[in-house]
Amino acid sequence: MEQFYYVTACVLFALFGLCIGSFLNVVVYRLPLGMNLATPPSHCPECDHKLAWYDNIPLLSFIILRGKCRYCGAPISPRYFVLELTNCLAWLVCALTFYKISVWYALVCALALSVLLCIAQCDIENMWIPDTLQVCLLLVAIGGIFADTVTPWQEKIYGFELGCGAFLVFYFLCYPLFGREGLGFGDVKLMASAGLLLGWKATCVSVVIAVVVALLGILVRAVTVKQKETLPLCEEEGGEFAFAPYLCLGVAAALFYSNYLIDWYIALFA
Repeated sequence: MEQFYYVTACVLFALFGLCIGSFLNVVVYRLPLGMNLATPPSHCPECDHKLAWYDNIPLLSFIILRGKCRYCGAPISPRYFVLELTNCLAWLVCALTFYKISVWYALVCALALSVLLCIAQCDIENMWIPDTLQVCLLLVAIGGIFADTVTPWQEKIYGFELGCGAFLVFYFLCYPLFGREGLGFGDVKLMASAGLLLGWKATCVSVVIAVVVALLGILVRAVTVKQKETLPLCEEEGGEFAFAPYLCLGVAAALFYSNYLIDWYIALFA
């Protein structure tokens, strides 16, 4: 019977993740523009034609329409398909990984990944993280304190202090050291909530992963493209660098693998 509940939970998580992924596309498009998330109804941004329900079926509508608007033929951004699929898989993996801890904790982790997806995409497209998403991540992290039966709540408080304190110190040191903003304040708020979600140990892991992946991205870009090209996730040459997507990736990876990575690191010195 327990196996039946497990399989049912995985299926439901995948379906909910797919539907929520469709809503995330609305959030990513409308929230930075200050638009209402409910009105006007879904429409083509090119011809303003109201979309029928069968044009809004997650994944399937994009495939059936071949990535084009049914009414004007304008191309539909692949981001819609990718975000829906990614969120569906993220929710499924959360069910597979955390169901045995608690279905509520699996739900908290799934919601956290959805918010992180939105934050990453908003920063990539707009170089800005809406405060609404920051508040959502904080609320999810608070819910995680009660749902997580593995990580002590004290470690989560320490994680909040570490994520907020360390990034806040770096934020203020950038001005006297480099003469410019080296870190957005949105990143500070992001890591404060992420620290509360993860706990201090996993927060350290998430930052290391984010920095390493960001540096690798810069290195690969520097080697494979012309020097005048912009950095990965950079608005323009020499311009503002979108670090939040890397932080979100680090937080997501730490959520699943921090314990394994910490054990591996300790074993190196054992």
